[in-house]
Amino acid sequence: MTKKESEVVALQRPHKPRRRFRWWLLILGVLTLVLLGGLGYLFQYRIADWFKPVPTLAPTPSGGGAPGVLYSSDFEDPDVVSDWEIFKDGFIRSEITEGRLVVGVNALADTGAWSGLGYTFDDFVLDVDATKLEGPDDNGIIIVFRAANKENYNRFDISSDGYYSVSKMREGIQMTVSGWNISSAIQTGGANNHIRLTAIGDTFRFEVNGVQLKLCTTTGVDVKPLWDRNNPDQCLGGDLVDAWQDSDLPGGRIGLGAQGIVGSDGESTTSAVATIGFDNLVIKSP
Repeated sequence: MTKKESEVVALQRPHKPRRRFRWWLLILGVLTLVLLGGLGYLFQYRIADWFKPVPTLAPTPSGGGAPGVLYSSDFEDPDVVSDWEIFKDGFIRSEITEGRLVVGVNALADTGAWSGLGYTFDDFVLDVDATKLEGPDDNGIIIVFRAANKENYNRFDISSDGYYSVSKMREGIQMTVSGWNISSAIQTGGANNHIRLTAIGDTFRFEVNGVQLKLCTTTGVDVKPLWDRNNPDQCLGGDLVDAWQDSDLPGGRIGLGAQGIVGSDGESTTSAVATIGFDNLVIKSP
């Protein structure tokens, strides 16, 4: 088949009589464009908001069986694996094994990882048991909450050497809410720690082994409060409070994870290794 044979030939139509150009239509069109341009300028920020991407959140769970329970798992049921993010890339991993959700890190730089639960929550009380299974005590046992996506979430850490902290991620930037502070309530080494996190509206409270933890924080933009290392109950440059308030994220997912920190053996650096096991998770209505 030649090129000419493959071309589509349009049907011929008789020519219509020529019409006189109507100038008033041109003037009306210009006036309309000017009017629309003015309205667009006045409402440009509101219009821009219409086209901002909205994070897609996972569905809210229908319930965990018991009254008031939104979700619960002892990680014994093999079907629960579908509720969580399971991954393994050589440096970070998560799996459900031997009745635990296990999150591990083994990297050459400070590295954290968390497995997200595939449901969203607004107000809740979370209880979970966490145990260090591998790695040094200088680590992070992570609870992520109100996660809209990987760049916007809140985070609570305890470590196996007895410290705790609160931080947040906004638009991919990590910010400290309350820096690392020591607490005698946290069991060290490979001991089990029971963590409770309460989120009601814009207010968050943190407990370990039945003890509510104090926070050293501030609403000042240019002020970075610090704990007094000689007195763990003293907050320098900020306020000592029982709860953190932040309204940025009204709801989101929950994640459980591990933070590995590069160390030293006295002669050379050591890898960031941390393996944390989570069990007896209960998320209930406050």
